Amino acid sequence: MEARAEDRVTESIDWARAPADTLVCPEKEIYLRDIVQGILDGFETKEAVMEELSLIEDDEGTEDIQAILDIFVPVINAWKSGSCGMGCAGCTGSCGG
Repeated sequence: MEARAEDRVTESIDWARAPADTLVCPEKEIYLRDIVQGILDGFETKEAVMEELSLIEDDEGTEDIQAILDIFVPVINAWKSGSCGMGCAGCTGSCGG
């Protein structure tokens, strides 16, 4: 017997440590790398990322997009501005991570 959606326990993912090939939205085959690429391309809000990737609120996994943005937008912006030391080893702490 298949579990109902409300009976399923969702696994919490540490997006800061997740591999780039982590599936975020299975229905549309959207991976973490796709969302990070969107951020690199200038899409820094949930709405902008969802529009760029042709996602709608009902798509599974979209509830994780804001958490991903909260982690990666500041890091990518710090990296682009030159204030990021490119990794936590030796980091000056400017990204807060």
